[in-house]
Amino acid sequence: MLAFTILNCWLQRRLRITNPLMTTHPSLSAPMMNINLITPVEKMARNHPCWCGIGLKYKKCHLNRENQKPINHFEVEAKMLATMRKGYCSHPDQINDPCGSSIIKAHTVQKKGGMAAIAETGHVLTMKPRMKDITKTDGNPEPYRIGVNDASVFPGFCGDHDTRLFKPIEGKFLTFEKDTAFLFGYRAVAYEHFQRLAQIKSIEAQRLMDRGHPFSKQVVVQKIMSAFAVGAERGATEVKAWKAQFDARLLSGHRDDFRFVAVRFDEVLPFVAASAFHAEFAVDGKPLQRLGRQGNDDLEFATINVTTFGGQTIVVIGWIGSDTGPARDFADSFLAVRDHLKADSLFRILVIHTENLFLRESWWNGLDPALKAEFKTLVWAGTSKLERSRDQYKINTRLFSAAPIETVVAY
Repeated sequence: MLAFTILNCWLQRRLRITNPLMTTHPSLSAPMMNINLITPVEKMARNHPCWCGIGLKYKKCHLNRENQKPINHFEVEAKMLATMRKGYCSHPDQINDPCGSSIIKAHTVQKKGGMAAIAETGHVLTMKPRMKDITKTDGNPEPYRIGVNDASVFPGFCGDHDTRLFKPIEGKFLTFEKDTAFLFGYRAVAYEHFQRLAQIKSIEAQRLMDRGHPFSKQVVVQKIMSAFAVGAERGATEVKAWKAQFDARLLSGHRDDFRFVAVRFDEVLPFVAASAFHAEFAVDGKPLQRLGRQGNDDLEFATINVTTFGGQTIVVIGWIGSDTGPARDFADSFLAVRDHLKADSLFRILVIHTENLFLRESWWNGLDPALKAEFKTLVWAGTSKLERSRDQYKINTRLFSAAPIETVVAY
């Protein structure tokens, strides 16, 4: 059965590689999106809309902003974190299936499975940067310890729905099939949806960072935040559409256009993760689609979940839609990586694409300092600090001496 599965997977990849329906995604040749930035005005009529564009009158916003009490980065971070603690239940039909309990800190990676497998003394390392660490290290923060109760959580489900929805992927063992793969994808998309909405809400706090500064500094801060807001709002709109697709299929049971690939390693790798993202490049560096282009509302996304079952790490890459587009190309490019390099490639993919990544502390501490420095740089990929590029996926140095593959599945 295993040999047949691998052969079938290889044949499917070969057929897709030669499929004449595969075309270049239009975003690769589209012009960059125009961002209508703000027009700063140092002095305005009190009742005019403020030049910063947030919708308040000038007298309620930037009038005498240079004389206002400054707000430091840590106050801003506290406001942002407070925003992210305000939760809701992500279940799409609370009329016919109402919440039966309060909102909880829902795990995106199961606490008793994936987290427990890599935890040491009840802790893992997280790669989510904190303001104090960014400031202290001049933009190169180290991963830091976090308890497994708080790792990978978000207030995105009530306890009742979280338990019932994800019960099939919370046990000790897992069978790769569409229903279980779909639940992994749904959990990742629900998390990304929550994160994007919280990100938009946090912009209000970040706009206050120009308080107590001269007009020139106010302009710099507001231009940065204006551009950030455009990207955040577009991203939130896209993720809302992703979740709507998953919601519809969750309620209907329809899975025909949900596709996935899965890999089971015959050991526990020292990291877990859950995320959803646009695949801009294949693992081999081939450009697939580009963000920030005009007139492209058909960008494809993929979900990726890495966790453990029965003493083995499993990887599930899923998406809804085309079997011949960027998401499939990305998934196939990962499957095409030679088996003894897949673990190395997987870790690099996760560092590039998600902050919702957690590590075994002793493993990270044992890495060569040069490797640590490289990965701490890759954390910024896809931000204004570091543009995402095709070369970032290339394996420069081996992390794992051997990580044998037990199963490969593709649908």
